[in-house]
Amino acid sequence: MPLIESNDYIFFPKRGAQKTLGATLIVIAVISSLHQLWLPWLGYALVINDPLQKAEAIIVLGGGNGDRERTGARLYKEGYALWVVTTGEPLKIPSIDDTPFAKFSADYLIKLGVPETAILQLPQSTSTCDDARLTLASLPSGIKRIIVVSDPFHTRRSQMIFNGRFKNQVEMIMVAASPSWFDPSRWWMRESGIIAVGSEYLKLISTATRGCGS
Repeated sequence: MPLIESNDYIFFPKRGAQKTLGATLIVIAVISSLHQLWLPWLGYALVINDPLQKAEAIIVLGGGNGDRERTGARLYKEGYALWVVTTGEPLKIPSIDDTPFAKFSADYLIKLGVPETAILQLPQSTSTCDDARLTLASLPSGIKRIIVVSDPFHTRRSQMIFNGRFKNQVEMIMVAASPSWFDPSRWWMRESGIIAVGSEYLKLISTATRGCGS
């Protein structure tokens, strides 16, 4: 047993403290060695990707780098719905005008082959909670099913919010954008992945505890 010097005398560490320290080090070593198991789990736990069915509308949530629009356009072309809804307020970036993200998203969808007449824009939306509220208010009565598209890491919270707002009035199919820059099996290898996962878990906790309000 190593000795620890303490100013004027020498003493042996208490056995209880040694055992606690040893156990802690073992736990840390095990967690570190298993990071390739539990870190991917944190990524995959955020992802919801429901089986596809035909619906009345595809909701492409605002944000992202174009993966959402590419997925939404593909689903439209494959005949899963006759309408595409885009969301998002102005980006509030000095170098960009006040064009809402919903308009940027719609313009990209048009470039991808979605007819302008098939697109409904919701430029007032400032959050996923607004996306759900405004979508419910804007859709014609009688709609039975919608498809909601977002980045993979954003799908679990989106599902929670939309289900809470729609309250079984409309069936929701959650679709993770694919292909996507986000890789749940290696998210911690990129700064953008770390930011996305960390932010989503904080927002999930906030949504679960506070909801979206009225």
